[in-house]
Amino acid sequence: MHTRSLLKTLSILSVITAIVCLSLKYLLPLVFPFITAYIFMRMLLPAIRFLNKKCGLPSWFSYGSILSGFFLSASGAFILLVWLLCRQIQLLINNFPIYYQLYSSLFYNSLARCCNCIDYYLSMQNGTALAFANEKLADIQTCYIDKLVNNAGQIFSGCVNVFARVMALILIIVIGMIVLCRDIDKIHNVYAKSRFYPQIHKIMHTLKETGLGYLKSQGIIICVNWFVCSVAFMLIQNPYFILIGLVISLVDALPILGSGMVLCPVGIYYIFHNNFTYAVILFAAYIITVFVREILEAKLLGGNMDILPFFMLLSIYIGLKIFGIAGIVLGPFGVVIIRTIYETFTEAG
Repeated sequence: MHTRSLLKTLSILSVITAIVCLSLKYLLPLVFPFITAYIFMRMLLPAIRFLNKKCGLPSWFSYGSILSGFFLSASGAFILLVWLLCRQIQLLINNFPIYYQLYSSLFYNSLARCCNCIDYYLSMQNGTALAFANEKLADIQTCYIDKLVNNAGQIFSGCVNVFARVMALILIIVIGMIVLCRDIDKIHNVYAKSRFYPQIHKIMHTLKETGLGYLKSQGIIICVNWFVCSVAFMLIQNPYFILIGLVISLVDALPILGSGMVLCPVGIYYIFHNNFTYAVILFAAYIITVFVREILEAKLLGGNMDILPFFMLLSIYIGLKIFGIAGIVLGPFGVVIIRTIYETFTEAG
């Protein structure tokens, strides 16, 4: 009897997992802009209803003014951010030959010391290990340069394709939000009258508190830590402060790793170079990012996720294998969906 119950549980979990994975991989990209448009409208709905019902303004004016303000502020922030990122990327490309020469010199000097030690301890002729290493590095360098040259057109077309997709996605979201101004109440009424409303509502409520709460908390934490790290690197006069801040905030979102993997070594570097002011700024930024994550995660999410760091890391790894880079978010989110549907199904049974 126990074996039959275990097999039943495994079968249910397998079916739910398969459905969730297939939905996230193939269905989510199709409906993502419409879900995003709905989420944005739900966020703006309290302000719209306040103007309409509390202030007595017409519906068309309430919707139009709130949406116009949202579109203007969001587009302004997006354009400013893209402009700053493009300028810093352009600066990085222009200075790349200088950085390449500098770090190549440091790398080859360190490589020469290591190879000399290998020659000494293995009783080989001086320069043998270095000649072998240089030969292999030259082969690798030639291979990657050839690949880069051969695929330059493909890389450029891929960048243009990604940009076009992003702009089309934004356009669909904007149109979806405008259309929802008229239909959102009707959608809510149809949803409330559905025979599956109790089960779906329970699942959606749990997802809102856990899965969507996770996405919301991670998004807010990434943005806040991006701002903190960018300000820190701007204060130490790094010309790529926005790019570096973005990278650190994304690394901080991964379990176990954290922003200290970047901020602490750079801070130690400045200590060894007697630049204590810059070191204090970077260590202060690290402490702030740690407190931001601990405080905001507890405030925005609490204990609702209830996923141990090991299983969080496992879900991210599996998500990366299945969904690519989006798996960093979709992996843990998928685990929450699977658990929520399974708990609702077993309680209903």
